[in-house]
Amino acid sequence: MDLFLACLMAIAGLVFGSFLNVCISRIPREQSIVSPGSHCPHCGSPIRWYHNVPVISYVLLQTRCADCGQHISSRYPAVELLTALLFVACFAKFGLGWAVLKFCILSFLLVGLIFMDAETGLLPHEFTYPGIALGLAFACLVPVDSSGTELILRILNLNPALRARQLSLLDAAVAAAFGAIFFYVFWAAYYLLRKRHGLGFGDFALIAMCGAFLGVKLTLFVLFTAPVTATLFAMAMLLRNSLHGQSAGAEQGEHPAAREMLQTGQIPFGVFLGACSLAAIFCGEAVWSRYLAWMLGG
Repeated sequence: MDLFLACLMAIAGLVFGSFLNVCISRIPREQSIVSPGSHCPHCGSPIRWYHNVPVISYVLLQTRCADCGQHISSRYPAVELLTALLFVACFAKFGLGWAVLKFCILSFLLVGLIFMDAETGLLPHEFTYPGIALGLAFACLVPVDSSGTELILRILNLNPALRARQLSLLDAAVAAAFGAIFFYVFWAAYYLLRKRHGLGFGDFALIAMCGAFLGVKLTLFVLFTAPVTATLFAMAMLLRNSLHGQSAGAEQGEHPAAREMLQTGQIPFGVFLGACSLAAIFCGEAVWSRYLAWMLGG
């Protein structure tokens, strides 16, 4: 039965991943996701239903449009497979119930936002704003670990008579607000110093959405790991461009675009926020437990 349900989750992931590809292609460009139907981005020819089967059609068509022969982006099967994998992983971790629905929805939203930010540098509010509302609603159905908010209440010497679901909703709201305010303060300080935007406003909504779904404890995990991974990525790109410049006999050892990216932070930060939020779903609690054990052991 578990294998059968896992297969159903995988199929659902492929279907939702296929729909997600439509959203990724159209929403940042302010196009309707309903009309026109699926069509080739090169020649505009409508895609026949039997050429629109997730992953399988991509393989059978040998990665090319059946009408014009132009290459089909590998992003399409990548999104479908990633969404299917995440749906199965959510089922394996949480089993049947509201929790698997909650984190499948979060995974769906995050995959879409990751690819939209990577391709266009945009984090559309059509995903983030409903995501914030859904995260807060699910906090009542699937209580988050509210130990972070409980600690804050103890520090403030407050002891409100809250039920578990009320405390969970408060924790989700605090996490959403804290994440957005944290990045807003960073953005404001960076702007005052450099007169440039260190973050896009879509990042505020994205971290608020993640906070609403994950709660304070796991949001702190994201707030720590996302900047670290983004910085490591930027440094790796700078090093790669530097080595490439040297091997090509360039007079300057680093690529100007890479240097500018590292100095100004002009990288798709939403990609790292989304990826670290996905990591938080599956291993955030384990990382926190090991960290606390190390702290207490030290």
